[in-house]
Amino acid sequence: MTVDINKIKRDYNRFLPLVSTRKGEFIFVPGFIYQSLLRETDLKKGDAKKVTEEVIRFLISANLKLITAPLIREVVNVHLLKMGFEKARLQYTRIGLPFHDLLTLLNTEKKTGPKLVTVKIVKRITSEFKAVADLIKSYS
Repeated sequence: MTVDINKIKRDYNRFLPLVSTRKGEFIFVPGFIYQSLLRETDLKKGDAKKVTEEVIRFLISANLKLITAPLIREVVNVHLLKMGFEKARLQYTRIGLPFHDLLTLLNTEKKTGPKLVTVKIVKRITSEFKAVADLIKSYS
């Protein structure tokens, strides 16, 4: 079964909850995954379509009560790895801090002040970005 990811199909509404983002809740649109893979990675259209289809199948089969944009990105990354697209996974990775780490840093703000906490956050994110950028270069 091939999924036409360029069309919004109302059938997905029956199987998937709304996607929660910073901007509110939205209907799941498979084409957004496909478009972001083409924009953010070196994948060819056919490979991006296959990854998108696999992610859709997984999300439907997982029977989730809540879907977030970061969760979708994590699921896409897992499928990129499963399908052997290691460089694309690095290109698609999310740079940032886990919830727990950020909470811990924010809780130290009372002791160290907001400026120092902001500097620590920026340093960690920049460090992670540089490490991933170096890994991507190693694939070239």
